[in-house]
Amino acid sequence: MSASPLSIRPRDLLRIAVPISLGSLVQFFVVLTDNLFLSRAGELELNAAGNAALVYLTFVMVLTGGSMGIQILVARHQGTGQLDRMALASRTGRVALVVLGAILTALVLGVNAWGGWEPLMANEAVQDLFTPFLAIRGWGFVPYALLMALEADWIGQAKTKPLLPLALIMAGINIVLDAYWVEGLWGGPQLGARGAAQASLIAETTGALLAWGIARFHMHPASFMGRARVCRDTLRQWWNLAMPVMAQFGLTISTWASFFFFVERVGMMELKVSHLTRNAFMLAFVVCTGLGQTTRTVVSTLIGEGRQHDLPRALLTLVALSYLGVWSLTHGYVAYPDWISGHFFNPAEDPAGHAAMSSTLGTAWVAIQCYALSAIAIAVLQGAGFTKHAFWIELTSVSVYIVVAYMLALEWHSPIHVIWRADWVYFGGILVGSAACLKLVGWREGHPSLHDS
Repeated sequence: MSASPLSIRPRDLLRIAVPISLGSLVQFFVVLTDNLFLSRAGELELNAAGNAALVYLTFVMVLTGGSMGIQILVARHQGTGQLDRMALASRTGRVALVVLGAILTALVLGVNAWGGWEPLMANEAVQDLFTPFLAIRGWGFVPYALLMALEADWIGQAKTKPLLPLALIMAGINIVLDAYWVEGLWGGPQLGARGAAQASLIAETTGALLAWGIARFHMHPASFMGRARVCRDTLRQWWNLAMPVMAQFGLTISTWASFFFFVERVGMMELKVSHLTRNAFMLAFVVCTGLGQTTRTVVSTLIGEGRQHDLPRALLTLVALSYLGVWSLTHGYVAYPDWISGHFFNPAEDPAGHAAMSSTLGTAWVAIQCYALSAIAIAVLQGAGFTKHAFWIELTSVSVYIVVAYMLALEWHSPIHVIWRADWVYFGGILVGSAACLKLVGWREGHPSLHDS
């Protein structure tokens, strides 16, 4: 029994990408709501929770990278019609990722208990709020690992419809609990950053349990059947694919996190502007995540089906959709930045903060133009199995990025909108490196490690 060939018509590609992007959009609004509640609790609460969330996000992206290995293998086996191997890849990757999540929980909570993150922060008040936030948030790696493994299986099969309702349920839980624990509505205790951490943990755990039920009884029951929970050969194949992506994603987010720790030494206003701009940047992330995930599935599946002739048309469509989505969601950064900034900085009471955020949004918009294309380019390499090549591109780009960010922030003491130009260097490097690699490697046939013996 084989699956139906993958359709690459624009509307069918959108059917894969839109639920992923909308699910990410829902998460964007959750983060935005978190920031609105925390900013009302105080600038210190917002900055401490923001920095702790970046540490959490660094390790979360390692798990996200691991899920990419599941997605690539599931898409490849579906393309070749090997549904039994597809189920085995899903099951093996899921077990491996949950075990990795447990290891990360022990690691992060251990370092947090011993005060290992404190040297990253110069402000003692930020440190005092950072540690209890991460002490709660660190328990989320296991449910997040399970959630990512299950969703990667669905995306690899190009069956993404459950992603949006699942995201909506998680978002609803998070927002209601934020209102209760952070804002103090309905007689809540107003726990500040600690309340936001508890709300996120409960939302993620609920989402993981719901996803398990959907996968077990509807989306992919075969991946829960059979005596062998893990296949060594499949585990090795998953590791070879996932390890470079885990390193790549972890490296990226840890480098971005270091940017915010640099900015924390510049000033609290600059740090607040950066956290808010990071959240504004997530609108582009919403689009590029959905289309990047779709690109990996499309490339892996089409190569598995032997339809290399369809790759150029599919990729051009994905690039066009990427720019259409990015321009739709982020045009306000250059069209009406003052209006956006006014929601976070009162121009009458804090004109310096308002002006700084308006200028920084314009800088971010330029970086987003490179991001829209580079996200597709590097996803092509990953979908074709060239994940090690993608890692080296990432390593080179972030190395230059961190040097530029350090110089702009701490040596040259540049304004915050100038410091954010380091993102131009990063996304430009990803784009140039990916384009060069696609020219040099035979990616259309897929990486040799994915070929059947």
